[in-house]
Amino acid sequence: MPTSTSCDIRRVSGALGAEVRGLDLDRDLGDDTIAAIRAAWLEHLVLVFPDQNLSPERQLAFASQFGEATAAHPVDPALDGHPQVLPVDSTRERTDFWHTDVTFMARPPMASMLYAVVLPDAGGDTMFANMRLAYETLAEPLRRMCDELVAYHYAAPYAQAVANGEGKEWDGSPVEKMVPVEHPVVRLHPETGRSALFVNPGFTAGIKDFAGRQSADLLRLLYKHATQPEFLFRHRWEPGSLVFWDNRATMHYGVNDYGAARRVMHRVTLRGDIPSGPISQSI
Repeated sequence: MPTSTSCDIRRVSGALGAEVRGLDLDRDLGDDTIAAIRAAWLEHLVLVFPDQNLSPERQLAFASQFGEATAAHPVDPALDGHPQVLPVDSTRERTDFWHTDVTFMARPPMASMLYAVVLPDAGGDTMFANMRLAYETLAEPLRRMCDELVAYHYAAPYAQAVANGEGKEWDGSPVEKMVPVEHPVVRLHPETGRSALFVNPGFTAGIKDFAGRQSADLLRLLYKHATQPEFLFRHRWEPGSLVFWDNRATMHYGVNDYGAARRVMHRVTLRGDIPSGPISQSI
């Protein structure tokens, strides 16, 4: 999809994802280019910008053209000297599970931007799932049921860390306590108006008003449906790549297939709204 700007935007898979070439993100971009990027992001959900050379300051400057940058993370420590940049370092943890960023907070980020700093020689890809397509392809009776459901989101290890006094900042306030939060199982996108499943294996603890086994079985069905290959894009990282995804309509998974090698990314997230869904509209 060539645009009237100096960049070239092309799809990289059938389900989601596009690559943006011809831009140097270390430079200030004009309003037309930012508008073209945002339109492509809303359509494709994941954008890949190859061949960049970004300091944390310039990554943050680029991200801030699309929204307000959040604190790095409610619990994990920020990059030294950069309170809005999260170092995702394989020597500390590996996010090899399907998740959507920070849904265990009442106001999850609308977007994430991940920049490759240190890469293994091979492996360490990131997979993305199109939760909008997953919702739209559910059987219609199941879709109607999901429209009316609410889920609990919680991260027990982070809650324990907060209880131990390790909380940082989120949404402008110190994180001093972490309890389960409620989000709709189906989220209405505030910009496109389209619906997407909004549950993830990493942080969704259960379905409200469902018995434990029924909740687990329904979530298992939804996850199996959402992660079938036809709904996925697998990004192979290269030095200097930046990936920008819509946290409101995707899940992602960091593939842990690189052994003792090190993988370091810098992540910036953008402030989102409180999720709402069809059930919210009917109240």
